[in-house]
Amino acid sequence: MLRTLFFTVICFAVSSAQDTLDLEEVVIKSSLLLTGENALPVTISTWSNNGNFRSIEQEVNNVPGVWLTNNSNAAQDYRISIRGFGSRASFGVRGIRILLDGIPQTTPDGQSQIDHLPLYLIQQSEVIRSPAGSRHGNAAGGVLSFFTDNTNQNQANIRLQHGSFGLYYTDATIHHRLSDNSKIMGSLNYHKFDGYRKHAGFENKSAFVKFTHQKNQVLHKLSILHFDSPYAFDSGGLTLEEVNRNRSQGRERNIVYDAGESIRQSQIAWHYKTPYQSGELETTVHFSPRAFDGKLPFENGGVVKLERDFYGGMVLYRTSAKNHLGQGIVGLDFQSQRDHRKRYANRTGMKGEETMNQIERFSSASGFAIWSIPVGESIFDLGLRYNSNQVALDDLFATSEQSYERQFSRWSPHLGLLWKSSPTTSWFVSLGSGFEVPALSELSANPYGIGFNPEIQPMSFHSLDFGFRKQNPFYRWEAVAFYTTATNELIRYELEDFPDQNFYRNLGESTRYGIEVDASLIAFKDHMLLGGISFASYQFSEDGTQKSLPGVPTSTANLRWTYSNNNWKFSIDGRFIGDYFADNANAIRIDQYGLANFEIQKQFRLKSTHITLGCSVFNMTNTRYFDNIRINAFGIRFYEPAAGKQLLFSIKTEFE
Repeated sequence: MLRTLFFTVICFAVSSAQDTLDLEEVVIKSSLLLTGENALPVTISTWSNNGNFRSIEQEVNNVPGVWLTNNSNAAQDYRISIRGFGSRASFGVRGIRILLDGIPQTTPDGQSQIDHLPLYLIQQSEVIRSPAGSRHGNAAGGVLSFFTDNTNQNQANIRLQHGSFGLYYTDATIHHRLSDNSKIMGSLNYHKFDGYRKHAGFENKSAFVKFTHQKNQVLHKLSILHFDSPYAFDSGGLTLEEVNRNRSQGRERNIVYDAGESIRQSQIAWHYKTPYQSGELETTVHFSPRAFDGKLPFENGGVVKLERDFYGGMVLYRTSAKNHLGQGIVGLDFQSQRDHRKRYANRTGMKGEETMNQIERFSSASGFAIWSIPVGESIFDLGLRYNSNQVALDDLFATSEQSYERQFSRWSPHLGLLWKSSPTTSWFVSLGSGFEVPALSELSANPYGIGFNPEIQPMSFHSLDFGFRKQNPFYRWEAVAFYTTATNELIRYELEDFPDQNFYRNLGESTRYGIEVDASLIAFKDHMLLGGISFASYQFSEDGTQKSLPGVPTSTANLRWTYSNNNWKFSIDGRFIGDYFADNANAIRIDQYGLANFEIQKQFRLKSTHITLGCSVFNMTNTRYFDNIRINAFGIRFYEPAAGKQLLFSIKTEFE
């Protein structure tokens, strides 16, 4: 019924569109994409601004095929999957590439965290749902790119927010033109949350500075980011019996062992672009140290100290768009990380004796070429990348120091074709490929003893997308059918002999296929509707039996209505999430549910000052659902309950 209603509303709104507003085409900013959004044979979604300022949940979950959970457990960070890639992550993001202003936030071994990103500054976001191994190498089952605000105006703003469960949030930002060619942006942010569940609070603060100088088509961009989270507690997973008894409780073992983390992370990056011959030469270098202190809810090795250095660089040459043979990109990319990992006994929250001391290294070197060739009303898009990955471990804890090494190398091609059947309509087909090397934390999680787990291998995947797009000033919609096959699918699991520890193994082959529909339109005067729906199957084969990949719903739908007029803005968005499984055996099913959110804003103009008051209601239907499911958790501790109805009040003051 909900799906039928969704399509009925979409069709009615299309037929009722008025000549009052325009849907502007968004300019693609990703450096490894050659053409505009409507001329790419790639499944990509874009959106401007970030509605919730502190979170990307509402925006990302409105993209068909994308699934984000774990919004309220800061110790585990967001879990994001794109068409099932990334679903196995026990914490953070796996199998998906994350970028901020073109700077990699994903380490070369494929791990990402986005807790440190200045999400409140995001001006535009892009999601590539097609495999992107030829563009980004390892662990590019999808790509999520964020771009920070880049205004040329002198202005400043300060924002305050207060919400349910002890949420306090503030940020302050200033933009200043230093000269006709230079500008600087600086921002500070503070965030504190007590949490819906016991032992779930966190606190963090961050600073971000971006300096831009552009003269005679030569661009220099320097950015500095610092993030400090002194504490983020982990309330743990519960059994269904515990959930029914008290949804807001924390797991007792997590409280006793003081499970949680503290993080300090910085990043400095420089981007340079200059005309060269008839094209452009771009260079990017970056360095990011991260210090992590964590406590896990078990004794042996339950205290983790990790010091990480992540650095790299890329140089690419982009040919002129006026070339009659098309436009191309050729480049070299190098990324490296060094993790010094130590573990100690967790004596009910206190650090005990050392149980592990090892240095893990992962380096990646690659060369790539991407070419876009126009032929009449068609565009051919070709790409090829070669990746060489070196993995090494030095065990400093053993009586005599031991070293372990592994090497993984892969070719990743792609081929795409887009045909414009009319100025507003296009069809596309793309063949993509990629691979995913086990991350350092996955390789070193060895149930057989010290060193890397010798049994797990990289996952390889190939994908076919076939899609249709149509856009005019009043509406835009896209429909895509996809089919993906993967070998050596990696999945996490737990063992009775090692409670609360994550291990990984290969499952064999898996298939993913489905249909995704995305639409945006102007309906009546000052009204806009955005909607999306996906139906998919994510299957893997184990011992000759087909089963569903756990942790990913096979159907989702979303619909958002926005009204803007006379400095007022109202929006209501609803989401439907289909059922899915919590374990490989498909014995535990998570039931389907629906969510609804409401937001209202009013802006007041006082000469050069703008004041915006806002109120948001999240989960206004008070739906009982789970913020996260811990896949394959031992002892059926799958469930992390989400909060019910939540209120958020905000005030933002802008000075010009």
